[in-house]
Amino acid sequence: MIRKAREKDRDEVAKLIYLIWQGLDTPMVREIEKERLLRIIQLSMSEVKYRSHIDHTWVCELEGRVAGFLIAYPGQYEMQLEHAWLDLDLDEDIKAYGLPMPTKEARDDEYYIESIATFPEFRGRGVATHLIQAIIQAHPYEKISLNCDKSNDKALRLYKKLGFLIDSEIDLYHHDHYHMIYESDRKDS
Repeated sequence: MIRKAREKDRDEVAKLIYLIWQGLDTPMVREIEKERLLRIIQLSMSEVKYRSHIDHTWVCELEGRVAGFLIAYPGQYEMQLEHAWLDLDLDEDIKAYGLPMPTKEARDDEYYIESIATFPEFRGRGVATHLIQAIIQAHPYEKISLNCDKSNDKALRLYKKLGFLIDSEIDLYHHDHYHMIYESDRKDS
C-alpha cells in the first residue's frame, strides 16, 4: 500500500535516507556517529520543513512494514527546504558541517523526486515502481524529474520503463548522474 508518511515511519525512513547519504559518501556520514545522525534525520522529518519532512514523503507498506519510501516536492522550493536543516537544534560539531545536501539538484519548473529507496528484503517486489507511479498519478500535469546515478543500471532501466527520458547530466557529490524527466502525454487533454 502506498501512502503519505506518518510520524511513526520516521525511524524506518531515516534508515533508508542514511543509506542514501552513505552511498554519496558525504563528510557528515563519514565523520558523525550513525546513531546521532539518524536521530537528526528523524527530527528533520517532523521538527522543521526540511526536504525529508513527512509532508514530502510517501511510503510503500508491505507486510505491515515500511518497505520503501520516496521524497518529492516542487523544485522551486528545494533550497528553501534544504536551509531548514539549519533551524534544527544541532550540536555545534554537526552544525559546523553546514547543509547536508547543498547542491541544487532540480530545476524550478519540475516536481522533483529527490530520493527513492527500498529495504533490501523488499527489493524486486515493485516497491519503487509503485511509489513512482503514485507520484505520476498524483501530479499528472507536471514535469516530474529525478536524478539517476550513472552506475545504477537497474534503476536506469526502471526509470526508462516508466517513461523517464535522459535530459542532461549532473555531478552530485562527486557522482555522475543522469537528470531524467517524465512529462505526461495528458497535458493537452
